[in-house]
Amino acid sequence: MKTLFDELQCEVKNWWMSLLLGILYVVVAVSLMFAPLSGYAVLSVLFSISMLFSGLLEISFAVSNRKNVSSWGWYLAGGIIDMIFGFYLIAYPLLSMEVIPFIIAFWLMFRGFSSIGYAMDLKRYGTRDWGWYIALGILAVICSLIILWQPAIGAIYVVYMISFAFLIIGFFRIMLSFELKNLHRRGKETKERSE
Repeated sequence: MKTLFDELQCEVKNWWMSLLLGILYVVVAVSLMFAPLSGYAVLSVLFSISMLFSGLLEISFAVSNRKNVSSWGWYLAGGIIDMIFGFYLIAYPLLSMEVIPFIIAFWLMFRGFSSIGYAMDLKRYGTRDWGWYIALGILAVICSLIILWQPAIGAIYVVYMISFAFLIIGFFRIMLSFELKNLHRRGKETKERSE
């Protein structure tokens, strides 16, 4: 199966969406770090909104690249999952406060494994910094396992752990956006040379 990085004869569209997602995750992480006591109550709302926004951006990215990327369905599926979680958490805020560590842990695990997959694609394409991407993906998986292992340690611990995890995923998305921008530029140059 071809991936986003295998199909560089076409331009990667909307690379900046990954940058927006990364910035969103970093903002959520920093806001949670500076308000841990009220953070757990606010976490439900922030996470719900960020999941919904993340899903919409990822769906938009997948649809806009459906002709250029054969694996666009995976991006679409990830966006739909994020959007469904976002709607669910917005609709049931009290329930989401009880189960949010588990939801975030499984979401973070999914994102961590996705990050590792993206890193392997970058390695195949010859990106020198692919090790940083894989390290961030592994850190995200480790954070998800820690959250699953001790979900009831306390609200402040969960808030700090989740904010750290959001920070990791945010940095990954920001770094990935710049890599996608480079791929966009290379794809454009390749397209111009072939014409």
